[in-house]
Amino acid sequence: MAVQPSTESPLDWCARRLLVPGHPLSITLPYAAAGLRDRILSLNAVISEIASIPGAVSDPDVARRKLDWWGQALVEQAPHPALQAWIASGGAEVVDAQRFDALIAAVGLEIEPPRFEQLAALESHCRCLAGPAARLEAELTDGQSAAGGSADDELDGAKVHDRLVDLAAAGYKIRMARDLVIDARQDRWLVPLELQAEYQLTRQQVAAGEGAHRLAALVRHLVVDAIGRIDREMAELAGAPAWRHRHQVLRAHLDRRLGRLLLRRPGRIVRERVLSTGPLATFSVWRQARRLR
Repeated sequence: MAVQPSTESPLDWCARRLLVPGHPLSITLPYAAAGLRDRILSLNAVISEIASIPGAVSDPDVARRKLDWWGQALVEQAPHPALQAWIASGGAEVVDAQRFDALIAAVGLEIEPPRFEQLAALESHCRCLAGPAARLEAELTDGQSAAGGSADDELDGAKVHDRLVDLAAAGYKIRMARDLVIDARQDRWLVPLELQAEYQLTRQQVAAGEGAHRLAALVRHLVVDAIGRIDREMAELAGAPAWRHRHQVLRAHLDRRLGRLLLRRPGRIVRERVLSTGPLATFSVWRQARRLR
C-alpha cells in the first residue's frame, strides 16, 4: 500500500514541536509583531534543533559532526523542516547563515560538560550559551528597520542587543538552577568549585537527594543574583526598544517568574521540573505586555 505524502508544511512542523503546553514560546509568541511570528517560530525551531544535539547524541564525535552539518546546512539551505520554515518565513533573507556560527560554537562547548572553578566562569558560560540566540532574534527583529540607519542608530542598537543578551544569560542561569538535580543525575554539573565549597555540596549528594537545605540555599544564591540582573536590565531597556523587542523581554519576564517560584519553594526541584507556564503565567505575560505598550 502506497504511503501518502505528508501535507504538513515546514511552519506547521515547527508549531507542532514548539507551540505546545509547557513551552514558553506558546505564551510569548502571540505578542510578537504579526510579521515576525513565523520568523521567530522558525528561528526557535532551528536553535532548538542545534541546541539539542549534546543531550541527544552520546558520542562526542558524532555530535560534532552533526554540528558541522548544521553549519553547512544553513549555508546550503538543506531540506530540513526547520530550515525550510526559516527560508519560507523570510528569516534567511534578514539574518545571514554565518550569524549562526557563534551559536554552533557555543553548543559545541556543551558536548563534553564543562567544569568551573569560579562563579565568574559560570557567568561567562551562561552568556556564551544564551547570547548567540538572543542576538539572532534581536538582529531578526531589527533587520529591516536597521537598513540605512545612522551610525548613532547602530550604536544604540548594539547597546540594546547587549542588554537582551544579559537578559537571556540571566534567564539561562535561572533555568540552570531549576535543573540542578536533573543535570546532576545525568553527570552534568555546572556549579563552580567556589560555590560547592561555600555550600558544602557535591554533584553526588545532589543526585542522591542529600543536603536538601544546602541545595535550597545554593538555588536561592543563583536565582537571587539572576533576578537582580533581569530587574536592572529591564529598568534600562524601556520605552520603544523594549516594545520593539517585546518577545525577548516577555521571555525574560517568564524566566523571572520562574525564579520567583524557585525562591518560594526551592525544594521542588528535587521532585519535579518546575515550569513557568500555565494560566497564571499567561495572565502575567499579558499584564507585562500591557505595561510595555
